[in-house]
Amino acid sequence: MADQIPPQGNPPFQAIYNPSGFTGQVTSDWMRLGGIPEALKKDLIDFSTADFDDFKAKFLEYIKSVYPADYTNFVESDLGMMLSELFAYMAGVLSFKADAIAQENYLVTARRPESILKLLELIGVTLHGPVSSKANAKVEITEEGDILQGSTTVTINKANRTVSTTSTKDNLPLTYTLYKVQSNGNIDMNSDSLVLQQSETTNLDGKTWENLVLLEGTLQEVTGQFPAATVGPEISIDLPSVVEGSVIVSASDGMYTEVENIWFASGGERVFQKIYNDDFSCRLKFGAGVAGRTPPPNTAYTVLFRTGGGLRGNVPQSYLNSTKTGFSNVVKSDVSLTFSQPRAGTGGQDAQDVADAKRWGPMWFATQYRAVTGQDYTTFVNTFKSTLGKTGKGLAVLRDNGSAGNMIDVYVLQKSTADHLERASFEFKKELLDYLNKYRMLTDEVTVVDGVVRTLDLVTTLYLDNSRKLSAEPVKEAVSTKISDYFSTLNMDFGTPFKLSDLITFVLQVPGVRYFSVDNYTNDVYADYNEIIQLNNFEVTVNFV
Repeated sequence: MADQIPPQGNPPFQAIYNPSGFTGQVTSDWMRLGGIPEALKKDLIDFSTADFDDFKAKFLEYIKSVYPADYTNFVESDLGMMLSELFAYMAGVLSFKADAIAQENYLVTARRPESILKLLELIGVTLHGPVSSKANAKVEITEEGDILQGSTTVTINKANRTVSTTSTKDNLPLTYTLYKVQSNGNIDMNSDSLVLQQSETTNLDGKTWENLVLLEGTLQEVTGQFPAATVGPEISIDLPSVVEGSVIVSASDGMYTEVENIWFASGGERVFQKIYNDDFSCRLKFGAGVAGRTPPPNTAYTVLFRTGGGLRGNVPQSYLNSTKTGFSNVVKSDVSLTFSQPRAGTGGQDAQDVADAKRWGPMWFATQYRAVTGQDYTTFVNTFKSTLGKTGKGLAVLRDNGSAGNMIDVYVLQKSTADHLERASFEFKKELLDYLNKYRMLTDEVTVVDGVVRTLDLVTTLYLDNSRKLSAEPVKEAVSTKISDYFSTLNMDFGTPFKLSDLITFVLQVPGVRYFSVDNYTNDVYADYNEIIQLNNFEVTVNFV
């Protein structure tokens, strides 16, 4: 470089290089030459981006790639970063909405109850409504003297048939209605007045009746006229929580019976289909001539039904004892009556769980109203409800041996609550058998058999961190709920074993649980094909580590 230093002195010598004129920066347009063409910008979009963090990161990557010289200030306090986060927020919400809409369009992935109900309605499946509790009842005349003589009656009107109390579950009002049990075991629900005949008394003095039941729910009545010249008319019942099996429709041309699906009825049958709304109010759909008889135009109708139902109606023994009055046709005046309840009220259930309908709905649709395979029979049993709305859990087993190859044993248990099963009543099994015989193959022979409940008690230990001592109680309650859910009738089927590892894994899903152990069982508990394991009592002890 020494030979490039210009000579010193006066002109005519001129400077070849002036070191004081170099700024240290070379001007270049390489940023312009390295820009991304418009046609290739779309290739930088990542369409798999789904959440807020991903959208923000991908958005900033795009800016750095496409606008490297226009925006370089990537500090959190910059306005451009705020706008990037707002974009990521909006994109995250829209992405979630799009995923939710797609998810809710398929029964397998749908989560919202409203979506599941609409999808099931498309295939003709509706949820079962609330089921009322039932308690055996006894009515006795407390008046002295010959109140009843010969073949006489005592009539109890609609108001005096009801017993009002409060629920032991929530301390809210609760109403039971008195009904008569007929000789065939069915309950007479066709009148708003109850008539007790002397020939039906169960003691020598002719003043006591025991062929009675108290059904939970408030007795309601709707009257009106069928519209003129309407095919397939409907009646709307706007009151919520209409109890399963309680709707009775009478008109001048006769009684109308509830069926599962109006489209499978013959043209001459007086039938209707009950379709629940979201609040379990309902509408009653009648026939259109081909499927079910169309009620005569302008015909007056009366609809009797009950509202209520649910687990809150299960009350202890003697909880419903009350004093009422009835009209005696002998003395032509009211007489004093005592209502007593010899047994506890059981069988009340909340409306069908969405998960249960989601499980059995597609199977019910697949049967196409005929039972061919063992799964068909099992589906019919598990979706069956009696005239009182009672439901159960069942399993169909084929006797696959020689000439008994067409014999089908249906093992069934009746639901007493949402999480407990009991031996099915005679009435329930009889109705179930009649129901299955309508859909069985001609060569099949169906036998309804009692299933077996295997109860067990659990002694468990819940381990929590020392730092959670103040919040231990909510965690313990959540674990108790998890244990009950594991043994619910929805999860436990015939022959399903109780596996310790499955229960422990299920409970560990509760936030805050360090570990969980079952102390009184060291091995799994297995059930036979006709048995269901049911939780009786359980104890949870909390240890801190």
